[in-house]
Amino acid sequence: MAVVLALLDGGRERGASVPQAVAGKAAAALGVDGICAGLGTGPSGLVLSWGQEAVSAQLEDLQFTLGQGPGVDATAGAAVLVANLAAEAARWPVFAPAAAALGVRALFALPLRIGAISVGTLLAHRATPGPLIDGALADAFALADAVTVLLIHQQSTGTGHHRRAGDRPAPGRAPPATYRAQVHQATGMISAQLGVSVAEALVRLRAHAYADGRLIAQVAADVVARRLRLDQDDR
Repeated sequence: MAVVLALLDGGRERGASVPQAVAGKAAAALGVDGICAGLGTGPSGLVLSWGQEAVSAQLEDLQFTLGQGPGVDATAGAAVLVANLAAEAARWPVFAPAAAALGVRALFALPLRIGAISVGTLLAHRATPGPLIDGALADAFALADAVTVLLIHQQSTGTGHHRRAGDRPAPGRAPPATYRAQVHQATGMISAQLGVSVAEALVRLRAHAYADGRLIAQVAADVVARRLRLDQDDR
């Protein structure tokens, strides 16, 4: 983990995105299969990501679309350590089986914090159940601190890789905040169209995405382009 932290610090100094290989080294140091991390709390979801593999990005998308999961809970400021996801089905009745379908059996979510303020989450996952062992939890907190500094630096300087709104982040990349911009725009449009609060509009958008088996960003893009309108009687 000391090597990983040095690489992260070096990347921040150079103003460069963290390569996928560094995320792989971090996952190996923690004894997990993948990691994703991002800035953003509450309904806005993650706006930057840093991860090792496709499953990491899929877990991020699941939590944002469903509005539940350990990463969502960790934004309150406390670590959420799930050694056996099967035992938490009642806690996250929709997210837990969806994550299990991806082959995930253990999840560890840590808040990204500046002082007492939570600004995002780091999520590590593994295909086998069991806790973090042999000092891995302490390493995970050290990693979270380093990733917080890196992501905030990348967001403030605009470094990272651009992509189209609604696209899934590539592993090891840190795209700008435009990843969720259309979700906010679509939520505002639905709120105005239906005369409901922004919070209810987001719930309706998430429900439609879940019912269609699509990512919320994809549904939001349709709403903004006026290809889709959520009526009062929408499912």
